[in-house]
Amino acid sequence: MSNAAKPEIVIRKLLTVEECQHFQELQHRVWVGEPDTEIVPIHVLITQAQNGGMVLGAYAEDGPESSGGMVGIAFGWPAFGKVEGNPQLKFCSHMVGVLPHWHGRGVGLKLKLVQRQILLEQAQTDWVTWTYDPLQRVNAVFNLHRLGAVCSTYKRNQYGEMHDHLNAGMPTDRFQVDWYIRSEQVENAVSLQPRSVDWAAARPTVLPLRPVNHHVNAPVETRLKFNGQPIAVPIPDSVASVRVEGGLLLEWRHYLREMAESCFAAGYQAVDCVHLGDWGWRYMFVPKGS
Repeated sequence: MSNAAKPEIVIRKLLTVEECQHFQELQHRVWVGEPDTEIVPIHVLITQAQNGGMVLGAYAEDGPESSGGMVGIAFGWPAFGKVEGNPQLKFCSHMVGVLPHWHGRGVGLKLKLVQRQILLEQAQTDWVTWTYDPLQRVNAVFNLHRLGAVCSTYKRNQYGEMHDHLNAGMPTDRFQVDWYIRSEQVENAVSLQPRSVDWAAARPTVLPLRPVNHHVNAPVETRLKFNGQPIAVPIPDSVASVRVEGGLLLEWRHYLREMAESCFAAGYQAVDCVHLGDWGWRYMFVPKGS
């Protein structure tokens, strides 16, 4: 489909029971296999929408009739985090999802940009947080590279055991990202012509991999050295590609847990996820403030 033929995406706040029912339908269709107990109740969505929360829907003219044309959702609320031990207002962006057929069409990006614009207009906080599975490479690129978020918090088995097709069979470890919506990094990332970092020129420490077959690599246990240089930590091309290789998915989970927690404890943060040529996809960790 050419750019000219792409249908317009309209983002609007959800306020009615019917709209919230469509929100629930998208939850079922985005997170396949998620039990009904995990679906956000309508009374919660309505209460959030009427009391400072933000419930957004993305609509397209040729979206599914059963969802009223809704093809994407976003849900979050004001919350508190701690900065140097003191409570600070933030916005917790709990959920963003897009129907599979609509992936790659900028729907998720538009939802996040509208969310950011609303928060900028409210002028109550410029700090947004959310969690995602650090093994999900597409999400890592979107959150860190495309949106300009950073991460210095690792949460082990955050949601306990889950049974949907994305989470089944392993601990639900998560990165919690910080999106500082007025920062220079975010302003650059969401601009029409963002400037990219030349990570190869920064001479990062590139952690090794061992090949399993022509398409899949496995992590190698590594002792990290924190000398101020960027550290390029590998991430699988896709969870699906390593899931089929016996216990390799769990090996990747434990490896990335160890690498990330070690970096965070040493004062580093994850600031990007990029493809470094022959080295493949990498998280880029740098000292905070660098």
